[in-house]
Amino acid sequence: MHKKLYLVLIWLIAGFNFSFAQVGYLGKKPGLAAIKNTNGTIVFENNVLALSFATNGRKLVITGFKDKQTNQLLSIPNSPLFSLLLGNNTVNSNEFTLVGQASLSEITGDKNALKFAGKLSGKKLSADLEDSKTGLKVHWEATLLNGANYLRQEFTFSVADSVKISKITLLKFPSSLSVKKEGTVDGSPLVHNNMFFAIEHPMSQTMADKFSTSIYLPRLNAVYKSAPLTISSVWGITPPNQMRRGFLRYIELERAVPYRQMLHYNSWFDISWDDRKLSDSVCLDRIKGFKDSLVDKRKVKLTAFLFDDGWDDNKTLWQFNTGFPRGFSKIAAATKDASSTLGVWISPWGGYDEPKIQRINYGKAQNPPFETNENGFSLTGPNYYKRFRAVTTSFIKDYNISMFKFDGVGAGNGASGASITYQKDIEAFLKLITGLRDEKPDLYLSLTVGTWPSVYWLKYGDAIWRAGEDTGLGGEGPKRQQWITYKDGQAYTNIVKRAPLFPLNSIMYHGVCIADNGLPGTLEMDDKNISDEIWAFFGTGTGLQELYVNPHKLNSANWDCIRNAANWSRAHAEQMADIHWVGGDPLKGEVYGYAGWADKKAVLTLRNPTSHSKTFILDVKKVFDLPGGYTAGYSFSDAKSGSGSTMYRGKRFTVKLAPFEVKTMNASQL
Repeated sequence: MHKKLYLVLIWLIAGFNFSFAQVGYLGKKPGLAAIKNTNGTIVFENNVLALSFATNGRKLVITGFKDKQTNQLLSIPNSPLFSLLLGNNTVNSNEFTLVGQASLSEITGDKNALKFAGKLSGKKLSADLEDSKTGLKVHWEATLLNGANYLRQEFTFSVADSVKISKITLLKFPSSLSVKKEGTVDGSPLVHNNMFFAIEHPMSQTMADKFSTSIYLPRLNAVYKSAPLTISSVWGITPPNQMRRGFLRYIELERAVPYRQMLHYNSWFDISWDDRKLSDSVCLDRIKGFKDSLVDKRKVKLTAFLFDDGWDDNKTLWQFNTGFPRGFSKIAAATKDASSTLGVWISPWGGYDEPKIQRINYGKAQNPPFETNENGFSLTGPNYYKRFRAVTTSFIKDYNISMFKFDGVGAGNGASGASITYQKDIEAFLKLITGLRDEKPDLYLSLTVGTWPSVYWLKYGDAIWRAGEDTGLGGEGPKRQQWITYKDGQAYTNIVKRAPLFPLNSIMYHGVCIADNGLPGTLEMDDKNISDEIWAFFGTGTGLQELYVNPHKLNSANWDCIRNAANWSRAHAEQMADIHWVGGDPLKGEVYGYAGWADKKAVLTLRNPTSHSKTFILDVKKVFDLPGGYTAGYSFSDAKSGSGSTMYRGKRFTVKLAPFEVKTMNASQL
């Protein structure tokens, strides 16, 4: 008999057309937040963690962090809250003095909050510190929410005039603890047994030497009186042997908007291509095609129609071309008639190729000119930022845009971070996103080229780019099979291997491609290969469900396949919230796939990327990453047919896969 422990829930938020899935804490329930203050020692705690501070001598220090599940204590007596590099000098919080007393306050959750963490009540401790030598002041807050498996600290640095801070370190552990970085990209967390630690910023970096391991944020610019700097850190706990899922729960609570599915048409490879220009008429044709065949006939909820590059006049800067005499008014009305919404592509750095050159030439000719860097336009520039913010804000206010595809920022494609040179550009981008969410909190934001797999992009956007080329070929077989292998292979190489804790359901894979331009125009059009691409894609669990599809190229079987796969994905949103990698490297011809588990139910997609039959040993406990105390006996059925008839049952068995077979299964505990 198993306890029912914080199982995955589906939340329907009033006023939004999305189903949100919350990942549960599959262990001892964290319970209510509490604070104890005894003789200058302050302990934040719940049922699973305890973080201790001391305020003796008008200083504020960390003294220890405890995993109460295993009774493991991380003893770090008199550890500074932070250290700062000011020129050639390092100062830490032990040189700062408490101003007044630390104050305790209650946090009252808002049941209507979009972010899950915003719904939760809890405890907060606040303090102000200052250093008379440097003139720096710090407002510090530590927060523990009810039911949370982590505690956050937030630091706001302010000055009377300006101070150049080159480096801010918020986490530092002695090397004897063997704390390690989990991932290779910037913005990765540190882990130690069941514990995790991070600076909540995608540009944070890790340094390890023979004495210590630390996480810090490098800084290019000074802190000014008019612009205080706020950064945060997290100290967290996961259930034993559940690091991925426990960390995922923290991310789902703290990301800008929880995981959700955004099924939409994207015009790239179809009516958007190279320097081709869009118009009302061609966009309305695509809306009608999807409305007739998918929305009306097959009753599928298509959340948005996103129009990619081609809507603007290159010889202006983000103004409509003549094909849209009334802007997006007509197509916004048409999407509403299809019970859908409107999305748009726009590029912070100006796009690509000849259209980009034309936009930049226009920008340079303005008085004052729009600012650029080596990659194109720069959001750091006040003139360009003002124009870009005005255009994106007008899209929201004038056309009720539901999603933006932001394409091109910072260091570009395939980055593992961004050098400090791009810090101002990245921070301007994050400022822009924050402002747009103030306008419309439930915006879906696809952050494409220029991102890397740090989970802290999800504090701002909903999905990041998998990296690699837009399309490509890998492995063997028909071209469409090679395309599937390529995009999944890029996800494995660039995400799974570099950032094992990044949620795969928040990746832009480049969707289903059935169109006339670029590589998609050369791919096979038979039903089998198309079905494989559709099911393999929806099996990824990604919330960014892109259909780069010319509706006139689809037959009834293709439309039915999209309906079945999309409806299956939506019906299993609980499990998709937990999606993780299974198997090996697609580009090496190894069987691979995606699995998600919640509430004693699971989904599993397996694919054989080769021209010969293969087998896969399905160890249920391993594949579903089952927590301790849960039985591994499961029954598996075919998700494609929906028949419910049993294909496999048990704890461990062999699955046979035909050449290029995509096997999609539902599973439930016996």
